[in-house]
Amino acid sequence: MCVVTFDFEENDAIEKVKNFKKKKTLSWVVLEITDACNINCLWCYANAGYAIKRPRKHMPFENLKKVLKLLLDAGVKQITFSGGEPTIYPRIKDAIKIAKDMGFVVHINTNGYVLTKDLIREFKYLGLSQIQTNIDSINPVKHDFIRGMPGSFEKAVRCLKNASEVGITAVSQTVLTNLNEKEVIDIFRLARDLGVHRCRVWDMTPSEGMAKMNINLAPTDYLKTLENLYEYGIENGLKRIETGDPLFPLERKLSVEVTGGFCVSYHGASTTISPHGDVFYCATYRKPLYNVFQDEIEVTLDKFHKERLSEFIKREIDLPPPCKKCAFSETCAGSCIVRRSANPFSIDTFCRFIQVEKTIPRNL
Repeated sequence: MCVVTFDFEENDAIEKVKNFKKKKTLSWVVLEITDACNINCLWCYANAGYAIKRPRKHMPFENLKKVLKLLLDAGVKQITFSGGEPTIYPRIKDAIKIAKDMGFVVHINTNGYVLTKDLIREFKYLGLSQIQTNIDSINPVKHDFIRGMPGSFEKAVRCLKNASEVGITAVSQTVLTNLNEKEVIDIFRLARDLGVHRCRVWDMTPSEGMAKMNINLAPTDYLKTLENLYEYGIENGLKRIETGDPLFPLERKLSVEVTGGFCVSYHGASTTISPHGDVFYCATYRKPLYNVFQDEIEVTLDKFHKERLSEFIKREIDLPPPCKKCAFSETCAGSCIVRRSANPFSIDTFCRFIQVEKTIPRNL
């Protein structure tokens, strides 16, 4: 999952970036506190397939406190509660409060289905500063089809509008597919009309579960879409781009501040932890590096993570000859390991900088 975020307003997400630039340590974590979800997205990766081997469950609250303490000692700056659907976690209010009291910047990644304005206001009081939810089409019927839940468009729009009005940073998210890539600028326009502060796109990665089953929904020209969104942003008050995609912007300089431009997982800036305690290379690459509840962690989590990450990279990430010869290889490090896995030649399916034979698949 390579996330590119277009910032139209200032927000506290920049703190994690500053933290990483200063310390070069694990700085933000997506904490999946539940496997359970109340919708069924076509592109879903989170514990899809993986959860079949284990029953869906919530992270016990005592385990959550243990993880937060490990992350605090490791110097992590930001926690994003995710899932599954984190708002159906029985102690979500306690989770927000304890994370904020420990000093974390606290965000949540939600479908917004159960978030009323009063509940958002309560979350803000407890310490939540950002709500992220998806708009996957400006057409309510298409959005609901993609999300697998009738009424989800109305709920998502209302959630983002309410978050903005309450004073929480509102983030619209769109997973780019060939169903919505032609309307994503209209999605950004809708989001801005709702008062959204940040507009974000994800690539659809062929990882597991529904995402792998629906591989035919991959966008046709992902990088061109990102460039079009940048041009739209420049014309509409864009302040900054935060990119976790090694392919963007890569070969060109942009006229706004750009943070990232590399795989944050590869560089050890971010990771994802499941309700079972499994720590993944990234949210969509669901092979555990280790388990925070089962492994003996006798050093700080940051040091332990670096050791396991280094072992993983040596074992799993071997660049093919075309990548090694590429002028951008040091910057992008072969780009996205999940997208590379969809190509028999181990080249990122969206890469357009490597000259290869026409027989090599160029898209998913």
